[in-house]
Amino acid sequence: MCQFRPYTKGFAAYQIQLTWQPKHAVKYRPNRFNCEIAQPIPMDRNFDGLSARFKQQIYGTLKGQLRLTLLDLDLEQCLPELTQRPLKVLDVGGGMGQFSSALAAQGHQVTLTDISAEMLDDARAVFDEVAPNANVQFIVGPLQDLHQQLNGETFDLVLNHAVLEWLDDPQQAVNLLTSLLAPNGVMSLMFYNRHAIVWRNLVNGSWQRAHNKHFHHNKNQLMPQNPLDPHEVNQWLMDLNLTSLRWRGIRCVHDHMPKFMREQKTLQEFTEIESEIGLKPPYRDLGRYVHMLCRKA
Repeated sequence: MCQFRPYTKGFAAYQIQLTWQPKHAVKYRPNRFNCEIAQPIPMDRNFDGLSARFKQQIYGTLKGQLRLTLLDLDLEQCLPELTQRPLKVLDVGGGMGQFSSALAAQGHQVTLTDISAEMLDDARAVFDEVAPNANVQFIVGPLQDLHQQLNGETFDLVLNHAVLEWLDDPQQAVNLLTSLLAPNGVMSLMFYNRHAIVWRNLVNGSWQRAHNKHFHHNKNQLMPQNPLDPHEVNQWLMDLNLTSLRWRGIRCVHDHMPKFMREQKTLQEFTEIESEIGLKPPYRDLGRYVHMLCRKA
């Protein structure tokens, strides 16, 4: 009897053909299943069904607030135009819109896109509360369809935060995002840092996991499947002739402290130390996330 069943290993979906051989039909059998594994089917992650967990485990925590605070600090320090005129802002994979809703409240024109319709429903509620009179557009769909959905429109500021690590081809995504920048436009990329997760696994004694190519964890659905090497991403940006404005590690200290010590610190205390240490290599390279700001000529 032969049947097809879905099988998941790491971040990729596979299809396996299982052929059952009864025990009496095989004289010598190291395995009673003959498995033919097809090529991986690439998948970009959709977070429908997980928005409540995001609220509780990321956005509603000190670590989530620290991440947003450092992003805001970088834009404030590196983008003088934010306070000079209204900007056209594209937030790609913007989820619940915690960051771009604040920009909308300042008078900027925001377009928020996400592959998850559930996330965008939550984003509408956030915008209604934070920026009720904002000029905002919501678009449901994958990053790869944006050119068609936006009809060639370009933007002064393109945000892409905590998205690349969930994509099958992050370099292709960076190329597409760059094409959506207006002349002199700025791109804000934040992504999960491969160095940080490797180091975390090493110090926790998970040495085999530290050498994995992919880090998806079946018991933790919020563990990114494809953390990135920041030096590799920086090379992609250089190849696109983008000018670097900021390269920061986010949560370089926070995520490496024992939990009981973290709980004794405030957001202000973490912001003070992280805002300085996150700009200095080698500490910068141990941040759980990396934030890169770059400008198009």
